Amino acid sequence: MQGISSGDLVAQLRRLLPEVEPYFEKAADRHDLRASQVTHWEQVSTHPGTLLSEVLAHPLFQPLMESPEIDAKQKGVLERCFEFIEGLHEDPTGWLVDTAYFTFVEPFLESGEVLDRAFRFAWPKTRAATLAMLRGWNIAVDPSWENPPEEDDRQG
Repeated sequence: MQGISSGDLVAQLRRLLPEVEPYFEKAADRHDLRASQVTHWEQVSTHPGTLLSEVLAHPLFQPLMESPEIDAKQKGVLERCFEFIEGLHEDPTGWLVDTAYFTFVEPFLESGEVLDRAFRFAWPKTRAATLAMLRGWNIAVDPSWENPPEEDDRQG
């Protein structure tokens, strides 16, 4: 995954996760814009984390992370979500790393099931950030979380 910067956040989000479009339309509408007019997060929000929470984390990502079972289509969405999160971690300016952490990684603490699912999908930088968070909070790390799954073995 190539790093996502503040300037290309909106384009990368919409390219990688077209499922956000209905939520993006609502965000744009509140500012009397059409979604197609929005090219930068500042047009519809005060912070990239606010936008990502509104159009991705709360309506799509968290429900999939909390779902007891996911089908093949949902698995594909989660895979692309984690690719996007990894891109935030690889922001060339480093500015979006905190956004990735507070918007996506910290909510993994919700439950053991969510954490387990996160580690089945997490890419290297997201995995490292999650492990660091757990250790920082003195939360026991399951040994299986230390080793990334093989690409073909990622599952929901």
